[in-house]
Amino acid sequence: MQPHLQHVNSYQPRVFRYSLDWRFLLPISDPAKITVVLENEADFSETLDQIGVPVSNQLSFANFKQGDRNSTQSCVLPFGLPVRWVSTQQDEQIEFCRSIRRLINPDGYLLIGFNNFWNPRSHAQPRYHSSTARRVAYQLNRAGFKSIKIFGAMPNLCIPEYIFDLNAQAIHFTLRHRFRRKPVMVNALQMLSHTIGLDYISSFLPCYFAVATV
Repeated sequence: MQPHLQHVNSYQPRVFRYSLDWRFLLPISDPAKITVVLENEADFSETLDQIGVPVSNQLSFANFKQGDRNSTQSCVLPFGLPVRWVSTQQDEQIEFCRSIRRLINPDGYLLIGFNNFWNPRSHAQPRYHSSTARRVAYQLNRAGFKSIKIFGAMPNLCIPEYIFDLNAQAIHFTLRHRFRRKPVMVNALQMLSHTIGLDYISSFLPCYFAVATV
């Protein structure tokens, strides 16, 4: 899956020069139907506002935990579950995902981003829990979500230049022909793929997005 990059004027935030708009993963065109839940991310929040997701549609985890929320058609956790509000315990993370599901209208969608547990960035900036694609899929399933789909993302969640299906063909194409901005990362993944094979390299991507239905 290779959508076109977004082209904008040079005065706009850096994120626009490289980043894909992850809203293409949601079949929702009206930004008023999207609620974003995240920690205090002032720059990212401003960026969301500029692309049409107003601050009024952005919910802090503090407000979420306090019950200050309304139902929504789609809920987005762009960086995943916050360390500050959710422990590492599997059952607590499942229950938190379940509480997120209650925020979403029937037939609505959840989009959640997360760093791979093996990604050094996730340990250097531990504001959000890192995880694995398999663990997140399991948690969302236990929380009652349906039709769970995981996508790989590179190089990071803040500026996801590429978002693609987790199959050998898509990953090979991205590593070989597309992604060039982080040569150390690409070379490491390519070397690893020669060792373990492309069928298993999806477990070692830097980050992911999961999409699920209610």
